[in-house]
Amino acid sequence: MYRKYIALSILVALSALLFSCKTSLPEPDRTENVRHQTELEQLFTESNVFSESLTGFVLYDPDTDSVLHNRDGNRYFTPASNTKILTLYASLNALPDTLPSLKYEVRNDTLYFHGTGDPAFLNPNFDFTGAYDFLSGRDEVLVYDDSRYDDDHFGSGWSWNWYPASYAPEKSPFPIYGNMMRLQARQVALIMLDEDEPVKPAYFERFIKKGEWNGDQSELVTRNFRDNQILYVPKSDTARQERNIPFVYNTGLIANLLADTLGRDVGIYSGQEIEYSNVHYATQARPLYERMMVVSDNMIAEQLMLMISEQEFGVMNTTRAINFAQENYLEDLPDRPRWVDGSGLTRYNLITPMSTVVLLEKLYTMLGHEETLALMPIGGVRGTISGRYRAPEGQPPFVYAKTGTLSNNTSLSGYLFTDSGRRLTFSFHNNNFVVSNNVIRNEMDRVLQYIRQNY
Repeated sequence: MYRKYIALSILVALSALLFSCKTSLPEPDRTENVRHQTELEQLFTESNVFSESLTGFVLYDPDTDSVLHNRDGNRYFTPASNTKILTLYASLNALPDTLPSLKYEVRNDTLYFHGTGDPAFLNPNFDFTGAYDFLSGRDEVLVYDDSRYDDDHFGSGWSWNWYPASYAPEKSPFPIYGNMMRLQARQVALIMLDEDEPVKPAYFERFIKKGEWNGDQSELVTRNFRDNQILYVPKSDTARQERNIPFVYNTGLIANLLADTLGRDVGIYSGQEIEYSNVHYATQARPLYERMMVVSDNMIAEQLMLMISEQEFGVMNTTRAINFAQENYLEDLPDRPRWVDGSGLTRYNLITPMSTVVLLEKLYTMLGHEETLALMPIGGVRGTISGRYRAPEGQPPFVYAKTGTLSNNTSLSGYLFTDSGRRLTFSFHNNNFVVSNNVIRNEMDRVLQYIRQNY
């Protein structure tokens, strides 16, 4: 478990520094720093793009304990998927390196089990088979129990019409297949029913209904709002792709999916609460953290918060996990975040750039240089910033940072390496703009490239 704590003296010094928001540099560097700070501020004040956005930015140098630039650093912004930095830090502190995948109790010839929120079970993005092997190898009768789930399946503040979107699968007590069905398709829509595996898992083929294409449909594959019925309208095309559609959770569906994949009956428990005394650990946490951060996997982020709640309280509830993390791991942030979900899909989340920078420094101190950077998207190289923030040809990457994107909201927070060899920590939050997200990102790139060259 990652439980390295920041030394109290360092934490007090950093918190005091960030509260004061003052620049403190050695005298020989002061004139040069003032010039750079003035030029950097001009990139904001003279920008037609930033003038159409509420923009907060903090740049911090850990080597000199200096805030090099502070633009509305203590103002609250909607962070979007920058929220996952909070989720990562909480998970690293609260959860073990090998995650509990299920809890179980054996009574006579029956094995009762419930999920812990582990998102890896038969998830096509991972190769973990420990929990599957455990259940398939047991001789007892299997009975599934989901009574430990005490939450909604959509996060607070999520838009209702995200229900068919691959970026917003439902939360659940026993995730399976990433909580999505996968449809082989041509162009945007055609489910290839003549393929060997038109639907994964094949169990969902029973929910498919075929319609006729009239040439006008904008969505050629649709799922009903509150059930798993799928309507498709075929259209000839040669381009193939895979379409991911979240499914609606219900207890019977999960029991049937487990029975289908395990090749044996799985019952549903509805009696009095069982005290589960056995835990099966099967999933390595590190690959989950990396995918959550690098490609911004929302489902993993939400399930990790449920796992924290289940571990600490015996029930799965996101709000309880967030309150626990705030009180135990984040009480020293200069501005207390308003933290509502694990992924950042809700606009109810609020955080300041200053608190984001402090959080990033806490993360760096906990994990060290190599391990921290290994969990981050890399400018021009991988993840959600693979196409942006590129270093000049022949030079190593200079931005390692987590993105955050909702309509009219774009954030980027992480670590920047300058040409002079400095590691700087920064947090960029942009809200309430009407230009495109790409226009804002281009302007952020100008700022970060200037810092790379001049700091």
